[in-house]
Amino acid sequence: MAVDETRRKTRLIEANNSKIQSLRNQVERLTTLYEEQTRAQITLEATIKSSGGTTMVPLGSGLQIPVNIESNFLPIIDIGSGVQIETTSDNAVEMLKKRNSELAGLIQGIVSEIEKAEHETAQLLKDIDKEPIVKKESASSSDARSKNPVKSQTSPKSRRRKRGTELTLDD
Repeated sequence: MAVDETRRKTRLIEANNSKIQSLRNQVERLTTLYEEQTRAQITLEATIKSSGGTTMVPLGSGLQIPVNIESNFLPIIDIGSGVQIETTSDNAVEMLKKRNSELAGLIQGIVSEIEKAEHETAQLLKDIDKEPIVKKESASSSDARSKNPVKSQTSPKSRRRKRGTELTLDD
């Protein structure tokens, strides 16, 4: 394998490793979002079944407030770009299920892409390990020596002088 080919494969390995890391970060963020939406869905379903009552709503930083929920409440759900709509509880649950289904498919697609990149990286590493590294220069110079083996080695080059600089007997 030529040095240039080895370098090319090494660059591909580095690019794949960078891509894999980026994809893993995406999967991590999407998994966090998936878990958050799943918790919201479970909470909403439990609230629907309880038919009213009091619950605690987290505000963040460990702060919660008690809220009385009416039996016919209408949840407000974000539909994207900061737009929120008021809808029925059942419709909100269905929207969350659909989002989770889409997220699960997206996560699975990214995981498949990671596996493909890891397989390509492993194959490139095997290729590099299998093949001996041959420098281009040595291969071409050995071909040249086999064609003209003795010619260049036995006769040393003579120095040439510029015209008018040669010494004569008169000097």
